[in-house]
Amino acid sequence: MCGIACIINNGNNEDLSTMDRFIDVISHRGPDGRGMAAFDQNMNRMQSSQGTFLAGLGHRRLSILDLSDAGSQPMYSDCGNYGIVFNGEIYNYIELAAELREKGYSFKSHCDTEVLLAAYKAWGIKCLERFNGMWSFVILDRNKRKLFISRDRIGVKPLYYFQKNDFLALASEIKQFKTLSSFKSEANARACLSYLATGYEVPPETFYKDIYAFPPAHYAVIDIDKPIVRPEKYWHPERIEAKTGDPVELAGKIRETFLIAVKFRLRSDVPVGGCLSGGLDSSSIFVMMKELNPSQTFNAFSACFNDPSIDERKFMARVVESTSSDHVRVFPEASELASDIERFLKQHDEPVGSVSMYAQYRVMKAAREKNIPVLLDGQGGDELFSGYWAPYLLMLNACRGERRYSEIFRHLASSFMPWGNFDLIKESFKNLKEYRRRASGDISFKISEKYQAILNSTGSSAWHLNAQKLSPPEYRMAEITKIHLPRLLKWEDRNSMAFSIESRVPFLDVNLIELMLSIRPEMNMHNGWTKYLFRKAMNNTLPKEICWRRDKKGFETPQSMWMKEGPFHEMLVNWAHSPEHPVAEFLGSDISGMAKILKSGNFNQTSVFRLFCLDHWFKNIL
Repeated sequence: MCGIACIINNGNNEDLSTMDRFIDVISHRGPDGRGMAAFDQNMNRMQSSQGTFLAGLGHRRLSILDLSDAGSQPMYSDCGNYGIVFNGEIYNYIELAAELREKGYSFKSHCDTEVLLAAYKAWGIKCLERFNGMWSFVILDRNKRKLFISRDRIGVKPLYYFQKNDFLALASEIKQFKTLSSFKSEANARACLSYLATGYEVPPETFYKDIYAFPPAHYAVIDIDKPIVRPEKYWHPERIEAKTGDPVELAGKIRETFLIAVKFRLRSDVPVGGCLSGGLDSSSIFVMMKELNPSQTFNAFSACFNDPSIDERKFMARVVESTSSDHVRVFPEASELASDIERFLKQHDEPVGSVSMYAQYRVMKAAREKNIPVLLDGQGGDELFSGYWAPYLLMLNACRGERRYSEIFRHLASSFMPWGNFDLIKESFKNLKEYRRRASGDISFKISEKYQAILNSTGSSAWHLNAQKLSPPEYRMAEITKIHLPRLLKWEDRNSMAFSIESRVPFLDVNLIELMLSIRPEMNMHNGWTKYLFRKAMNNTLPKEICWRRDKKGFETPQSMWMKEGPFHEMLVNWAHSPEHPVAEFLGSDISGMAKILKSGNFNQTSVFRLFCLDHWFKNIL
């Protein structure tokens, strides 16, 4: 896991000191090594550190595979024509290397970067179809004067770009662009409004004008002399036909595919641990890690809270006991959030969705303090296996619309049975009011009339209304590619890389994703249970009280309590008393009465957090 940088310096007078700043502002992503190469107008590599350049490649290295200098970047092909900077992991690099050796290729290192570069030489753009991993990379072809760039299928690894005339910059984090003299930092009103309404921006747009996220599952071939980024899609999951099947057979396939996904993500030349929440997904990863390495003791990292309503420690302890893991627990406090908030939000470059992101930040910090540079995490399990309440609710709603009342009755009635799960059915109906509120576009503050048309143009506030028209497979695809997951992955990347941690996500293995997309999502909803097929797959591996746990908690924190009393509450009150609030530009009224509302404790904490976070961004980060 690393940080990458690339500049095409047409028409600008940027010198190599710009390239240095562009690389070093993300030193936290790669403390183990630094590399930079610059090329002149004839695409010859420059030896001098002075003067302007045409193309520059930069890299900050976090050493995970092949810790020697043989894995340093930028890395070059034997012929010297190709150079690469790469962030991520190609997990099946061993198998690809064996295939390439049969074609006559040889390797000087045992890292995946060299294999990636050889794969591009051997198969061109079609190499992307062979990769199982997470990546963003830039390959320079000096002879053709072109760049080949790509991002992994789901977007686990970030890639941003800024273009102005014939100048192009590619980066791992937005903060890199602020080092450029040609970049002017301005807010993107569409993203800000969408965030206030939903908690999310609308990719490929970012919160910054003229900075775009390169889309997942795409590549681009860019002419260095006339650089234009035109993304082309290389992966088409929407073409996979979803069918039903035998649950026992499917559960077996899921278990086997999941086991291989975890096995691939244990490939490392440094210690590997995992994030443990006590839920089904992270617990399953841990038991598979232990099954694959029975003699190894893994470190489990958890965020814990003394609030009984969100305390997961008894479930964590059960997994730790069954896997003989070492358990590292952190107990984030409101006072720590108040003292860390500046660093935390600055690390993210953009506003975050909730305080739960801070809990994850603290978990990553604990892993670095224990010198565990690689963590496996459970992101993606809920999206693949329909683990949220909304898919079940929408599936029942679709049955109602098609007058399949007997199917609704079967789901509801069976949930009352001893083998069913009435808790999640009950949870779905408890959340129906919230879902209707979202679908109506209602938010806790009024958007200024002059910005209403811009908000409407994003389509974000109408998402929950439009979602009711989607079929279960369409909704699942949206969950994976459009709703929660892209932002969760973005926030996890910033949290992990803040402490030079490589976060790996087995549930987002391409083979597991494609397997689940070939199965109707309704098969994951049975007798009131979500994730039914995955529970069956893990039935003989996980402790029963976790595999068939009736309640479901997200990655929760005492956000509401912290905002209503204590040090973080006081910080919010002080913020409300401050004389200027740039965020008020988007609102139908000012927020001068916010301090009184905060002191009363009668407010929507999610909405207030967004106001605070966006206002802080305008004042301190933009």
